[in-house]
Amino acid sequence: MSSTSRIPMPTLRILDSLSDPGNAARRNEDIAGSNAACAFVIDGATGLGGRPLIDATSDAAWLAAFAAQIFEAEIDAVTPIDSLVRSLNGRVRQKINETAPGETIETWALPTASFQLVRLEGRELAVYGLGDCRLFLAGADGTAFETNGDYSKAESEGARRAVAQAGGLTAWRSLAEEPVVREALRRSRARHNQPGGAVWTLGSAPDAAAHLSIRRFSPALPARGLLCTDGFSALADKYGRYGAAGLIRIAGEHGLHALMKDLRRIERDEDPDGQQYPRFKVSDDATAVLFEIVAWPA
Repeated sequence: MSSTSRIPMPTLRILDSLSDPGNAARRNEDIAGSNAACAFVIDGATGLGGRPLIDATSDAAWLAAFAAQIFEAEIDAVTPIDSLVRSLNGRVRQKINETAPGETIETWALPTASFQLVRLEGRELAVYGLGDCRLFLAGADGTAFETNGDYSKAESEGARRAVAQAGGLTAWRSLAEEPVVREALRRSRARHNQPGGAVWTLGSAPDAAAHLSIRRFSPALPARGLLCTDGFSALADKYGRYGAAGLIRIAGEHGLHALMKDLRRIERDEDPDGQQYPRFKVSDDATAVLFEIVAWPA
């Protein structure tokens, strides 16, 4: 036996997961999932006032669930993720064409979703994504890694303008209901998945596959990671309560439910009007998966 063959290979294990709707009166448009090869979170983008195309209650929830089903059924240790995304988005486009044949659909009315997915590839953790979901990762040596930090900064400025326009969240619950803000959001959403554009997503644009964000990390083992949608990462990104290491430590010591309780307390008790922490909703859907990477067998 060679010395290389005796080096333990890493394995990924799910420790905890949860998904909580931001509004109990609406469907949760987030979802988390995993299989033997990967773990992921998906964040469906709430519709902007158009007629639902596929699902009477939420096209975004339908898309998130459909993508999760595809990920769990079709991703193994070697599946090319770009090819899978291209196929998935092609199937969504076909579904829309079958449901609304011949109709001209505004770009902002098409269902979209962000995602972040992790998979061990040899001794590296490969991270694939589109949109604004996040990964926080901490190695045994204390080194911290994260993805997609720039998304939250750009959204915060738009939320600040929207809160000022609407006069706060109290009257609207979701600022997408305020007419001027809704039109601005529609203009922004219409630029997604367009040639030359900066934002690409799961949805009905197969070309999004060419714009995957791909990162590779080699943390010191044992390592722990937290995959989350932006509704959950707000604890770090919008509210500044934790850094990457703090989020992972609290999740490991007290569970994701403790962090969720803290998140909702900030949103619903400390700042329900969005003046201290500008945002588009009082509470967004929030989803997280806590995992560890260990060497196995030792």
